[in-house]
Amino acid sequence: MNKEYRLSDYDETIRAVLDSGGEFRIYPKGTSMLPLIRMGADSVSLAKCTGLKRGDIAFYLRDNGEYVLHRVIKAEDGFYTMCGDNQLTPEKGISDRHIIGRAVKIYRGERLIPCDSFPYRLYVFFWRSFFVRRVFFKLRSVFRKVRKQK
Repeated sequence: MNKEYRLSDYDETIRAVLDSGGEFRIYPKGTSMLPLIRMGADSVSLAKCTGLKRGDIAFYLRDNGEYVLHRVIKAEDGFYTMCGDNQLTPEKGISDRHIIGRAVKIYRGERLIPCDSFPYRLYVFFWRSFFVRRVFFKLRSVFRKVRKQK
């Protein structure tokens, strides 16, 4: 039996584990980090971050209480612009006070993808371009329409 937990119930525990130098594994919900992170299939290992840079995946808490796992598009003076890999609209104004941790490992099913590996960094290099995303989203839309017509 799969049981779902609310992250807010474990916020203190997550922060304590990260503050002590440990890692905390989460199983993200939603589609905002597709195609990299698939809901129900993949997980992410978080660690304490000491400053984020462009391309990092951050786990943060919005002012409205929502927990979010998105990529840093721009980092400047302690403020970040974030965007999910499956999105085109950036979220501005995220500050260090919002940040809980940074993704250090991604598990695609049982396969480990370290966030410092060459294949991952290559993915980030191309995927952080909104032009590449737009092309991908357009091609995906066209292929879905073709499949529906068959």
